[in-house]
Amino acid sequence: MAVTLFYNARCPDCARQARRTARLDWLGRIEMRTDESPLGEVPVGEIVVVEKGSGRAFTGAYATRKLCLQVPLYFLYGLALYLPPLRLLLGRDKQGCNGDACEI
Repeated sequence: MAVTLFYNARCPDCARQARRTARLDWLGRIEMRTDESPLGEVPVGEIVVVEKGSGRAFTGAYATRKLCLQVPLYFLYGLALYLPPLRLLLGRDKQGCNGDACEI
């Protein structure tokens, strides 16, 4: 099932990650968007992933998992996010959108 990725284009880290993901999405399963998501404006450093078939929206580690399962090179990382301890570890908030290096 294809997904739509909403991200904040004002965040340099988010834009870089989105470009990288778009290059690796050779199956064409991800639509990239920078406008307002169904949940409202996307905060800097966050993503919202919406399933195209059901319209369900995901944020945080769940959005990352849904996105990774669409890209072949990210697939194993997406499967790892089904394990609760890894999801908690990988889903922790980081300061700013790129650690302390973010300029925003």
